[in-house]
Amino acid sequence: MMKMRRGATVALLAAAVIAGCSTAKKQQPTPAAVDPNAFPANYRAQVVRYLAQNLRDPADFHGALIAQPALKKVGDTQHYVVCIQLNGRNRRKDKVAIYLSAEINQYVDSTPEQCGDAAYQPLKELENEKPNQDEESFPSIK
Repeated sequence: MMKMRRGATVALLAAAVIAGCSTAKKQQPTPAAVDPNAFPANYRAQVVRYLAQNLRDPADFHGALIAQPALKKVGDTQHYVVCIQLNGRNRRKDKVAIYLSAEINQYVDSTPEQCGDAAYQPLKELENEKPNQDEESFPSIK
């Protein structure tokens, strides 16, 4: 009789555990859909902040040019891109900031397809910035 009670108790406990696992979980709210091609309205400030954190040469901070965001093909999809020209030390560097969900996702050399038709304007805001001299930002190669 004792063995039957013990068996029944174990069976009831197992049933309770299984029932507890199968109860309906609270539904988590579905995150709002994010538009990967949201227009980067504050692109100038984002580019200045990005360049100030990543450029090392103070000469690149003078005479920089920037174009307005344009929807261009990047790989197999379209994204907003912002074309940037850096003109430090008599060297022109053609760069592009590629956006995803209105945030800079990549900063790479531009192609003629991305920036060949860009209408550049001076990026005077960058001239007020200084290169980031934080050693941690530029790890040494050993």
